[in-house]
Amino acid sequence: MSSSKSARRLVAAGVAALAALATTVAPNATASTSAPSDRDVLAHGLLSPLSVAVTNQGAIVYSANFAGELYLKKAGEPRKLLFRSKKGAEVGAVSVDRRGVWFVHGAALMRRTWKGEVRRVAGLGAHEQATNPDGEATYGAPSLSPECAAQWPTGPEAPPQEYDGIVESHPYGTATAGGPVYVADAAGNSILKVRRDGTVSTLAVLPAIPVEITQEFADSADLPDCAVGHSYRFEPVPTDVEIGPDGLLYVSSLPGGPEDGTVPGGVFTVDPANGNHTQIATDLVSATGLDVAANGDVFVSELFAGKITRIAAGGGAQSTFVRVPFPAAVELEGDFVYASVNVLSGLSGQPGDAPAGKVVRYTP
Repeated sequence: MSSSKSARRLVAAGVAALAALATTVAPNATASTSAPSDRDVLAHGLLSPLSVAVTNQGAIVYSANFAGELYLKKAGEPRKLLFRSKKGAEVGAVSVDRRGVWFVHGAALMRRTWKGEVRRVAGLGAHEQATNPDGEATYGAPSLSPECAAQWPTGPEAPPQEYDGIVESHPYGTATAGGPVYVADAAGNSILKVRRDGTVSTLAVLPAIPVEITQEFADSADLPDCAVGHSYRFEPVPTDVEIGPDGLLYVSSLPGGPEDGTVPGGVFTVDPANGNHTQIATDLVSATGLDVAANGDVFVSELFAGKITRIAAGGGAQSTFVRVPFPAAVELEGDFVYASVNVLSGLSGQPGDAPAGKVVRYTP
């Protein structure tokens, strides 16, 4: 298999695996749930609600990513369909402001006003095609000697020994505070900035995530013994972006590798003025969504760990906020923590596996 195809598989292991991995998850696979306090179920029976946004009136806008749909749910009212893809493309990366909703349809940034006007704002995939922001990044194990590299496996399941960033776009999260819209492109490994006129630029490219190749790692992947002690540089795969109270962007990272904790996910801050980035948290499992409290604490979902983790301001101590099955989106509004949970239900194709995703609200 070519390095490009292998690289695409690694990216898929990070984000698109939300669908692919669901085919191996039994319908009754759950994590134990422990609510921090009160929990309200705001919407239920949902298919792949991977993205959620909350208005300042407490209404929720959520995606059904793999159904290509976007919904609005107000308290005491039936849900309202805001958008449906006519081509079956993925819909997600939802954020809201006082005038409407920002979301991604396929690889395009879209805008829907509360009055119902829908328009395409920018071609994020076209920007990736034209610039390939991580094209100069090197992933894999570039430090191996030629003799060791020659022993690297080449089968369809083998990770690529070394490759540069490929051209591929999967916008997965958006954030705005009334100015430009920031986009986390998971497959592009980049944070994009989109002006209101649709102009797209690359604000930052997240760094590769190095993981030491241990003997156990080498044995599990059938890597040569000469690779032990070297580092494998995984793609960072940014999955969500939010604007913190300090004006910095906060970005969750779900690296393109095994989602068992071997390759640690993390949280980065990105300066919107210059793109400078700093990793403030690591050792997360499949970090998929996040938000930042007014005091700087970060709440981040760990999809395959089955929990939402609270990280003290500035990258301090980590604690479990709540254990829930397959959490994805996390949003803070007012005094509440909103989250989408059980987001992989209904995707396995197994009998009895009906969509059972929920949007829930916690009182901390």
